[in-house]
Amino acid sequence: MSTIYERQAEYWTRDLADRAFEEEVKAGLVALGWQYEDHTTAHEQPDLSFLRQVRGKPVHAVLELKEKRQPLRGRWVELAGVPEQELLVLDEVSARKLLARAPRAFLLFHDLARPDAPYVLFTIIDLFCMPKVRVQRAINLNNRRMKAKWLLDRRHGQAFANLNGVFAAMATYLDRQMMDDLRRLEPHGQFIGETVETL
Repeated sequence: MSTIYERQAEYWTRDLADRAFEEEVKAGLVALGWQYEDHTTAHEQPDLSFLRQVRGKPVHAVLELKEKRQPLRGRWVELAGVPEQELLVLDEVSARKLLARAPRAFLLFHDLARPDAPYVLFTIIDLFCMPKVRVQRAINLNNRRMKAKWLLDRRHGQAFANLNGVFAAMATYLDRQMMDDLRRLEPHGQFIGETVETL
């Protein structure tokens, strides 16, 4: 009989101790001259908020950071219907934090299993529109409860070999692409495995 995997409190301690990805992103923001605030230890806000000039006006945006550190369990792959090397997992609470700051909100994954293109960027509009599978699993942090997860296909985001490409894409989105995405009448994106029927 299968048992339910429970994430234990000590796992969070380990995750919080490894901040190399977060530090790399913050150093990149500093190099660009984008002022930022660090909320990585706050559970109610996206990890980073930053300020960028758009057509001469200051614009606030947010960035949530996630890492895929190891291959995912077979059950995740089965439920997602996505090849393991393309599968990313997002806490639904992280998506809701980004939604509260829409439309200038980004999710950036660091996929350690894909050194050729380890950085995968999603806008909040991508997350809202793209196909996904929602699941829940037991956690044991202070008390036993269920935690919602989204199973995502990394091919639905923009993949980059380095952070320079990520920051350039974020700048393009904030400067002009965001408004194009918001105003477009056609379906957003062309997502693998999805057919948008015409009535």
